[in-house]
Amino acid sequence: MDQTLKKNKRKALFYTIYRGLSYDWFFIYAIDSIYYNEVKLMSFSEISLLVTVSCLTYILVCLPIVKIVRKIGTVTSSRIGTALFLLSAIMLLFDPWVIFVSQPIFVIGSALKNTSESKILKDNLRMYGMSKYYAKYSSISVFLWAFVNTLSTICAGFLYNLWPYAPIVASCVVMAIALVMSFFIKNEKEIYKKQNNLPAHNVQLEKFEAFKLFKYHTTWLLLFFSMILYGFIAGTMDISKQAFQELSFSTTTITTVSTIAYFIRAATSFVFSFIYNKLHFKSVYLLIALSGTGVLLTGLGGLLTTGTTALVLLSIGMILLYMTRDPYGIVREDFVMNSNGLTKRQTLLQITYIGNYSGRLLVSLAISGLLLSQSVAVTYLILLAMVPFMILISLLLHRKQKANKYDEFY
Repeated sequence: MDQTLKKNKRKALFYTIYRGLSYDWFFIYAIDSIYYNEVKLMSFSEISLLVTVSCLTYILVCLPIVKIVRKIGTVTSSRIGTALFLLSAIMLLFDPWVIFVSQPIFVIGSALKNTSESKILKDNLRMYGMSKYYAKYSSISVFLWAFVNTLSTICAGFLYNLWPYAPIVASCVVMAIALVMSFFIKNEKEIYKKQNNLPAHNVQLEKFEAFKLFKYHTTWLLLFFSMILYGFIAGTMDISKQAFQELSFSTTTITTVSTIAYFIRAATSFVFSFIYNKLHFKSVYLLIALSGTGVLLTGLGGLLTTGTTALVLLSIGMILLYMTRDPYGIVREDFVMNSNGLTKRQTLLQITYIGNYSGRLLVSLAISGLLLSQSVAVTYLILLAMVPFMILISLLLHRKQKANKYDEFY
């Protein structure tokens, strides 16, 4: 094998490892609500407000972040994003008000990384003459993230029992390693353009193109579809561990169920591609049925005071919710990317992301208010009122999808 090709493959592999290790917080999500409630003495309503703060921040920064990344470059953006991940994890060790501040910092870091890191991999593989291997190296990053995330979920409960701050410290260690690795990554295409005095970007965003898309009915349907479905699924997932806490199940039990849910979530994401090839948009009705059943079982399980039945119902409910989160994204993105006659697909996709976080923001606000007077179980059952609206907006969007056009050619 040519030595240059070997060297390029090593560079690409190093970058995918960095991307996998810096993709998200590790160790923390398995015990976050337990830690906030038991160690930081935050109420369930206050914990839910953390999600509200995160969603509101993302909505405000998602579009400006694109311009920032274009100005400072993808590599610098990735490094800053990883540094913000580390800083936000460290802040979790302090008082609740510092934890609230950590959420916007994490979201800004995530926006910087999401906007830049896919492009770094794509640009580097093009410069290496390996463009056709993008899916391969992207999959390695996802697999590494899933593998480390699963291991950290298994370990988090045991670490928490040894010392409540141990999972946070472990996450900081991983983020610190990723930050060091970030100083060894490059965007070969950006370097080449700079060396040859070429413009950094060939295509500029059209002014107000996002607003122009709102003259079409389908844009509004996609926005509401994203808000309602993602808000329902993500919002109920956000408080799933609190339902276990309310019945005083142990940290080990909760993290064990979370580990199983993560395993099944990964498997479902793979299997759903085959289901979608058969059912296409109709598969969204299956997702609504599964997520609605998950919320119902979690609510019923939470009404039981103790016992195996409660644990089984809560576990099945949590697993069903985890199963539906990623497949929903496949349906949404496929609709956007295959809209006949539409030329502004990337802008439309960004609008759906805003819909995602807007819906999650509204649902988390509703949950925070409900938890002031209701139990987690009753809150779940109240949220089932969203299901008819999920079905209605899906039917309307499905009708547009069957017409195979985006209102008119744009």
